Amino acid sequence: MTSGARAVAASLLVMAALGAYVALEMRVTTDITRFFPAGEARDEVTLAQEITTSELSRTMVLVARAPDEATAVRASRALEAALRAEPTLAGKLAFVEAGPPEGVDRALWELYLPRRLGFVAPSPEAARALTTDAALSAAAERLKERLASPMSTLLSRVAPKDPLLVVPDLFDRAAQSRGDGVAVVDGRFVTGDGKGAVVFLGTVAASFDGAAQKGVLAGIDRAFERARAEVGAELTLLESGANRFAVRAESAIKADITRVTTLSLAGLVLLFLVLFRSPRLVLLTGLPIGAGMLVGTAGCLAVFGAVHGLTLAFGAALIGVSIDYTVHFYSHHALDPDDGGPGATMRRVWPGLLLGAATTVAGFVSLAISSFPGLRELAVFGALGIAGALVATRVFLPVLVPRAPKPVAASRWLAGALDRAVGALRARRALPWALLLAVVALAAVGLPQATWEDDMAKLAERDPDLLREDDAVREQVVRYEQRRFVVALGDTDEAALAVDDRVADVLAAAQGAGEVDGYRALAALLPSAARQAAVREAFVSAPGLGARFDAAFEAAGFAPGAFAGFHEALAEPAPAPLTFADLAASPLAPFVRSFRVGLGDRVAILAFVAGVNAPDALAARLAAAFPGGEARLMDVGEVLSRGYARYRERMVELLGAGLLVVLLLVFLRYRRALPTAAAFLPAILAAVATVAVLALVGQPLNVLSLTALLMVVSMGVDYGVFLAETRGGGAELGATLVALVLACLSTVLGFGLLALSSNPALRSLGLTAGVGVLLSLLLAPTVLVLTRQKEPT
Repeated sequence: MTSGARAVAASLLVMAALGAYVALEMRVTTDITRFFPAGEARDEVTLAQEITTSELSRTMVLVARAPDEATAVRASRALEAALRAEPTLAGKLAFVEAGPPEGVDRALWELYLPRRLGFVAPSPEAARALTTDAALSAAAERLKERLASPMSTLLSRVAPKDPLLVVPDLFDRAAQSRGDGVAVVDGRFVTGDGKGAVVFLGTVAASFDGAAQKGVLAGIDRAFERARAEVGAELTLLESGANRFAVRAESAIKADITRVTTLSLAGLVLLFLVLFRSPRLVLLTGLPIGAGMLVGTAGCLAVFGAVHGLTLAFGAALIGVSIDYTVHFYSHHALDPDDGGPGATMRRVWPGLLLGAATTVAGFVSLAISSFPGLRELAVFGALGIAGALVATRVFLPVLVPRAPKPVAASRWLAGALDRAVGALRARRALPWALLLAVVALAAVGLPQATWEDDMAKLAERDPDLLREDDAVREQVVRYEQRRFVVALGDTDEAALAVDDRVADVLAAAQGAGEVDGYRALAALLPSAARQAAVREAFVSAPGLGARFDAAFEAAGFAPGAFAGFHEALAEPAPAPLTFADLAASPLAPFVRSFRVGLGDRVAILAFVAGVNAPDALAARLAAAFPGGEARLMDVGEVLSRGYARYRERMVELLGAGLLVVLLLVFLRYRRALPTAAAFLPAILAAVATVAVLALVGQPLNVLSLTALLMVVSMGVDYGVFLAETRGGGAELGATLVALVLACLSTVLGFGLLALSSNPALRSLGLTAGVGVLLSLLLAPTVLVLTRQKEPT
C-alpha cells in the first residue's frame, strides 16, 4: 500500500470516528440569545427569547364552526376526545382544553372563598368605595337580580358566605383569561355567538420545529375528520398558531432548495462532463465539503456541547467555498499536468490552496474574540471546517483522481479562450482601468443608498391564506396583541406580582385615556400578597360595616341573619395570602400559567393589551410610573431586531479586523505591494460592488446577506490568490481561469439560483452570493492585469 493510500485509509477512519461522535453527541440548539452579547442576555432580550419559545408560542387555538350552539357543544366534546385518542398525537401535546378543567369549581371555592375579602376590589381605594351605603345597596340589588337568573341554584349556595359574589366573578374572569371572546356553555368553551367550539392545545415541541409540528397538524386534521363524522353535522375547522406558519415556510423552503439542488447538480454534472468527461469529479467535490462539515460540527460539540442551527446553516454555506480547492487542483491536473502525476500537481498548486484556506480561516478566527457566543461558535465551526476541507483535498484527491486524465477538447478550448481574453484585456490598457472606474462609480452611487433590515420577521414568507384564517380565529377568541406586552419584572414571584398590581392600575388609566382599548392582567386573578392584605384591611376596617351591610340587604328584601357566614369572615383573622404556586398546583393552572415567564433568577409577569392606539403615550406613562424600569411596554419584534442589529454591527467590526489579518497574510506571502493587491483587492471590490448593486435594486442588507458577503470575500480572495500564484501564461493561466469559471458557476448554481426563491431569506442569500461571485470572477483578472508590470513568460 502506498503512502497516499495509507493516508486515505487513515483519513477515512478519522472521518468515521468523527461521524460516530457527531451521531452520538449531536445536539442542535435554537437559543437565539447565543447571538447576543454575553451579559446582555437578560430582561428584555431573554424575555423576548423566552416568549418566542414559551407556552404562548406553542399554543394553538382551534374553532370548529357549527350551525348552532347545541351542535357546537357536541362538536367540542367529540373533537377533544378525538384529539386525545389520536395515536399520532401521543406525547406531542402538552395540554388539550375544551372547557374549564375538571375540579375548577371546587378549586375556586377552596382557594378563593377563605380569602374572598382580599379580592372584593382591585385596590384598597376601590374596596373602601364598596363600603359606602350606596355601594352596599347596589350590591344587594345585584345579588337579588342574579338570584332571579337561571344560575340561581348555584348562587343560592354561595350567597350566604359571599353576598358580594366575589368567587362567581373570579370564575368569569378565569374563563375570560383564555380569551375575551370565549364563553362557557354546558362546561365547554364556545365563541361569543355560541356557534364555534373552541379548543386550546399546547404542543410539546417548539412552534418553529417544523418536522414535529407537521405531524401535529396532520394529527389534528385526522382528529377533526373523526369528530365531524361522529357529530354528523356540517363543521368547519379554523386554526390559529405560529406552528402553521413554520410548517408552511419550511415546506416552501425545502421545495425551493430541492429545486435549486436538482438544477445545480444537473448543471454541475453537465459542466464537468462537458469540460472533463469525469462524473467522478462531482463525487470528489463532496469529500472536502463533507469532511469540513464533520470537523466543524465535532469541534463545536466538543467546545460548546451543542451546535446552533444558524451555525450549521451559515457554516455549511461558507465551507462550500472549499469546492474551489477541488476544482483548482483538478483543472491544473487535467489542463496543465505535472510529469510526476497528481501528487506533483497537488504540490505545485498547494501554496495557493494553503494561502486561500488560511485567509478564510483568518476571517473566521477574527470572530472568535467576539462577546457573542454565537459568533464564537461560528468561528470555531468555520475555522475547523475549512481546515478539515483543505486537509481532505490534500489527502484524497491526488489518490482518487485518474493519474492521466484524457484531454477534453471543450476544456482546452475554454482555457485557450480565457487566456486570449486576458491577453486582450492586457493589450487594451484602458479597458481594465475603465472596468475598475466603473466599479468605483457603482460604489459611489449605490453605497449611500444601502440600508440594513434587522427585523428577522421580514425574512419569513407568511402565507396570506394562513394569515386570514389566523386573524379570523383571533377575532373570535383572543383579541389581544401577540407581539406587544407590558412586562412586570421582579426577583421573586411576589415582587413581580407587586409590580403587576401597579401595572394594572396604569393600564386602567391608559384605557380611560384611550391609549389602549383593553387589557388583561394577572392582577385580576392574583394580586400580590401585600395588595390582598391591603384590600381586605380597607374593606373590613370600614366603620360600622356589619350593621350597614345588614340594613342595606334587609332593605332589599333579604331575611335577617341570612349572611351569617359573611359576618364570620369579617371577624376572622386574615388567612394566608393566595400565591402563584397555589394556583399553579391546582386545576386553575391553565388560567394563569401563560402570564408568568421565568428569566433564570428573575420573574416576569405579562399583561396583555388590545388596541394600542398610542404606544408612545403608553410607554411614557409606564416610564413615569416605573422610573427604575420595573415595568415597560415591550415589542418582542423590536427587541429581537435591536439584538440582531448589535449582532450585525459587531460582526461587521470583527470582519473588518479579519480582513486586516487576511491582508497581512497575503503580504507575508508575496512581500510586494502589487502581487498583494492582485490577491486581495478583487475580494474587497467585489464585496463593495455587491452591496452597491443590492442597494440600487432596493434589496436591504441583513444578517444573511452579511454571511453571503463573507463567502464572497472568501471566494474573491481565493480567486485573487490562485491568479497571483500563476506565474506563467498559456496552459497554466488557462487552467487557473477554467478553475475560476467552474468555481464561480458552481456557486451561482448552488446559491445564486436561490435568488429566484419566493422566500425572502433565501432570495437575499442567493442574490448576494450570485452577484458577489460573478463580480469576483470579473475583477480578479482585471486587477491581475493592472498589477502585473510585464506579461508572464
